[in-house]
Amino acid sequence: MDEISETIRKNKEISEKFYAIEKSLTAFTDPGDLFEKLIPRLREEFAIPFVWISIIRRPETARLIRSLESSALLKDHVNLIDEAAFLGLVTGAKPVLANRDLRPFYRLFPKNKKYFIKSIAVVPISLNGRIIGSINHGDAAHTRYEPDLDTSLLERLAGSLSSRLSTLMPPDPTSADR
Repeated sequence: MDEISETIRKNKEISEKFYAIEKSLTAFTDPGDLFEKLIPRLREEFAIPFVWISIIRRPETARLIRSLESSALLKDHVNLIDEAAFLGLVTGAKPVLANRDLRPFYRLFPKNKKYFIKSIAVVPISLNGRIIGSINHGDAAHTRYEPDLDTSLLERLAGSLSSRLSTLMPPDPTSADR
């Protein structure tokens, strides 16, 4: 019974950490600042060795890309990826967990970065209802992101993050970024 109680306690603690991060997203008024704070916070709160973002190169992501590229802190934590390559790895809004045959996921790594990972979580994010990339978590532990693990907390975080991004960057009907 102690083992069950301990598992419940740990799950509650993890859920509370996710909730606190989600709640903090509303404080940000700039996407660059949001990711500058979110990436290290995820690393620290959950002891994730590698956290970075991948953004699909599309006209509607141009403003976001400019915001991210202007950040010296994000320079090594952003990957720009071709849409076909991204959609070859992620087919919907549900996070992808993998710990085998990781070579295809190397396309998500930031340019000139090599992460020595044995498992990965690819968490799709969207802007104004359309998937634009992912926030990625990598670990050297093979068992960290097993494909059959529950992803509901990651999905909830992605939803909150996507909602905040959409608020910060609404579509501009007069812009060529659309």
